[in-house]
Amino acid sequence: MGSGRLRYDHDSHPPLAVLLGSVAQHMGLMAVTLVFPLLVAQAAGADAEMQRRYLDLAMLAMGVATLFQCWGRPLLFLPRVGCGYLLPAVFTAAYLPAALFTARAGGLEAVAGMTIAAGLAEVLFSRIMHRVRPFLPVEIVGLVVMLIGIILGIVAIKLMVGYSQSMASVTLTGSGGAAAGLVVMIALAAWGSPPWRAMAVLVGLAVGTAVHFALGIGAPLPQVSVKPMLELIRWPIVVPSFSIGLLPGFLAGALACILRSFGDMVASQRANDPNWRRPDYANIEAGVMADGLGTLCAGLIGTMGLNTYSASVGLSVATEVKARRVGLGVGIGWIALAFIPGSSVAVMAIPRPVLGAALLFASAFIVLSGISILGQRLLDARRTIVVGLGFLIGISFDEIPDFYARALSETVHEIVTSSLVLGLFTALALNALFRIGAVKSRRLVWSPAEGHAVLRQFLMDSAAADGARTDEVGRIAQIAEEFATAAPSLVEGPVEVTTRFDEFVLDVSFTWAGRALQPGPKPTFDVGADEEAMLNGVTFLLITRLSDRTHRRTLPDGRQELRCEVDQ
Repeated sequence: MGSGRLRYDHDSHPPLAVLLGSVAQHMGLMAVTLVFPLLVAQAAGADAEMQRRYLDLAMLAMGVATLFQCWGRPLLFLPRVGCGYLLPAVFTAAYLPAALFTARAGGLEAVAGMTIAAGLAEVLFSRIMHRVRPFLPVEIVGLVVMLIGIILGIVAIKLMVGYSQSMASVTLTGSGGAAAGLVVMIALAAWGSPPWRAMAVLVGLAVGTAVHFALGIGAPLPQVSVKPMLELIRWPIVVPSFSIGLLPGFLAGALACILRSFGDMVASQRANDPNWRRPDYANIEAGVMADGLGTLCAGLIGTMGLNTYSASVGLSVATEVKARRVGLGVGIGWIALAFIPGSSVAVMAIPRPVLGAALLFASAFIVLSGISILGQRLLDARRTIVVGLGFLIGISFDEIPDFYARALSETVHEIVTSSLVLGLFTALALNALFRIGAVKSRRLVWSPAEGHAVLRQFLMDSAAADGARTDEVGRIAQIAEEFATAAPSLVEGPVEVTTRFDEFVLDVSFTWAGRALQPGPKPTFDVGADEEAMLNGVTFLLITRLSDRTHRRTLPDGRQELRCEVDQ
């Protein structure tokens, strides 16, 4: 085992070998999602030649969308596009049910048109995200990330064992290569030297694929034409068409993609910043904008919608290669493959069980990231119900599919397409419901003689009721403790303590009759110095340092007020 750790952070410049190896790892992991546009093309009745061309355009769309997301800089007339993290874009199951239905009803033309509409909806939503933040609290983002990790893990295991609903029994055909690949990935990630750790998934994919073919299993190839083509990629293959009746399913998919990308970007921020405290919403808005632009471009190119890839977040954490340049290389790599004859078939030839092993490996890190995000919050009974019921009802979608098939109308079933969508909608609905009648501010009449414990308990109860962040609540508690230390020398009578907590700011104010808490003289050991004024001045300085903003004033009735704000 290597003695050091080899990390390539967001703005680092990995060596060429590490860069190319990481690009190959992410592209190999992303390849499995090309199954989605292939299924859509088949549902539309496309022949083998059209399917091949459709996959070429699909790879082009993945490359363009990935470049948008990983760019993270101003672009043309837009101030910033993309989160700028190693967060590639892939085809997503969120759009698959609506895309399959639309392909059968209106062909690939209608799929392209509805994908354009979904992309525009995401772009517009990115402009108003700051207005709806209270309805998208961080605990729901943590729930989404955790559900994504669990769903991907289950999908990965099904790929590894070759499971399908039609199979009478599990045969484990092809699982030997998957098991070998997974063992290699785990061994290199846990005990490998830093350079090998960075290549864990790529080496695991190579070993797994070699074992798969050595066992004589072979990889199932997609039913597309494999004859070499000399001409460049041909576009357009369809002219987009639009139908209002087909829009609801795509809008539901767009909302699920927004929340999923929200979770992926929070997970990326946390992975890249060891001192992470709160989501960077400006970064998230730029990322949602890029996600929408990627889907919009996919529709213009002629394919279905895309979304950020959670598995790549897990992969970057596992290999400790998080450089933005890797993401840009992934985008360029997919664009290059789109113009190489026969590359779509070669990519799809990677054994699915082996891809499942890589997906399972990355999913473990995604689940842990979701749990960590949830752990940032103090949760009262309401928020616990939001997260708990959202999780349980969500996973029930896959456990009792026959019940939902009978209980939900056909229209609702087109919108509620997966356990992620059901869990997300349940949590959003409960969160909106619990906001009705929720106390916006809380008040305590406190006496310094009661001690700090009473004041601290009030603040903790208020913070839990509003789902405040653990770190920020700690700062508020420290502010209260400092004030309680100075209160006996300032206060004449009781103190009115008021809290106002929301998704943006933790606000606590102290109102009392007596002397104001204000800056004091410079500390000194001189005989005759006003020690009380010096101590109160130090207390005021500490409170100012602990707060993001402080406001003090004398009220018309002569009472003093000190208000402290801590950003969430």
